[in-house]
Amino acid sequence: MSEVGVDSAERERIREQVRERFDELRGRDLTDAEVDAEVQSLLAIGEPAIPIILEQFKDEDETLLAVATQALKAWAEPRPVEPLMALLRNPDVGDLAKALILNVLKKYGLNVDGPELLGLSIDLEDYQVDSSGNGGTEARGS
Repeated sequence: MSEVGVDSAERERIREQVRERFDELRGRDLTDAEVDAEVQSLLAIGEPAIPIILEQFKDEDETLLAVATQALKAWAEPRPVEPLMALLRNPDVGDLAKALILNVLKKYGLNVDGPELLGLSIDLEDYQVDSSGNGGTEARGS
């Protein structure tokens, strides 16, 4: 059993359910209330959902990015700072996803203008880093 009382088989079952739910959401146009409901569901699942949430930043689907962003912004602990930093450095992660990741890191209290992020090749001019990222027009490129 892990420290949170979920064995590895149960943890994998939960992760698979989260993956399936994200697959169902792909391409849908969710209202803010629907995004909030998905976020609350992910928060209720807890730590086993984090790796699957992080996977969504490698996808270009705006709905998945919105749900993932809002879930991580609402997350208390553990905050997945290191995996998010790794995604920022990943060349397969798109600019919108990187802008949203910076938004999450800023919410966590990190200085997103700090020297550790200066070398990243992110074109943020098309995105509002301070946007809500909840699937509204604020989270999309211009």
